[in-house]
Amino acid sequence: MINNDTYIKFFKALANEERIEIIKLLKKNGEMFAQDIERYFYLEQSTTSHHLNMLKKAGITKSRKDGRKVFYSIDANSLKLIFDSFDTVVF
Repeated sequence: MINNDTYIKFFKALANEERIEIIKLLKKNGEMFAQDIERYFYLEQSTTSHHLNMLKKAGITKSRKDGRKVFYSIDANSLKLIFDSFDTVVF
């Protein structure tokens, strides 16, 4: 069973239009380099980093490093765990 803090982080991360658009972009493209996400939305580096960190901490995305580059993708396993757990809370 997942604790309430996990649900709060998850729903707070979804409560932002730019983060939802990042999720859609990652779903469409699979894995993306952080700077490509930044350029796609014309966001400042610090803003992009903030959004990606919130999504990662909420269990929505995951990252991997390749040298100095950081790549992000949807964390399907984590999302499934959160959805399945929340389903038991609600229903």
